[in-house]
Amino acid sequence: LRASGMGGVLADDMGLGKTLQTIAHLCIEHARPDVVKPSLVVVPTSLIQNWKRELAKFAPHLVVSVWHGSERHAGGDALERADIIITSYSLLAREQERWATRAYHYLILDEAQAIKNPRAAAREAARSLDAEHRLCLSGTPVENHLGDLWSLFDFLMPGLLGSASEFQVGYRAPIEN
Repeated sequence: LRASGMGGVLADDMGLGKTLQTIAHLCIEHARPDVVKPSLVVVPTSLIQNWKRELAKFAPHLVVSVWHGSERHAGGDALERADIIITSYSLLAREQERWATRAYHYLILDEAQAIKNPRAAAREAARSLDAEHRLCLSGTPVENHLGDLWSLFDFLMPGLLGSASEFQVGYRAPIEN
């Protein structure tokens, strides 16, 4: 997908290795000499420490910066040196200007169903970022209806499935009916 310039959804059950597969891919990507931009990993707050731990264990050669908590502003310089930046959906939305000032190699959304609401601030913040490649990780890419899946693909490859209303008429309604 990356070589074709397409985004993707890695969707499987919890515990089957989405995080580790993504870390392995990031290792390959950041080993390339032409990759100079950091990758941004956006996660629910409850997963920040897990990602930090897994990256330290499986990719200790990558420079990881966590942007979260009350001390985050004191470590702003660390973002400039990072290969991988980890932050939460809430800070992505609340500090949108911070993230919009740079470009990213990869933009990865873990538990990507967090952007299923087309009007959510985190979804709009994620969609607006400049990233060469995008990836969604989710154990439940469709939680309520097919519109959830449209939201993921609208983030990954805007326009691929048309507008929300076009998707509703052309796919969601016929499939769900």
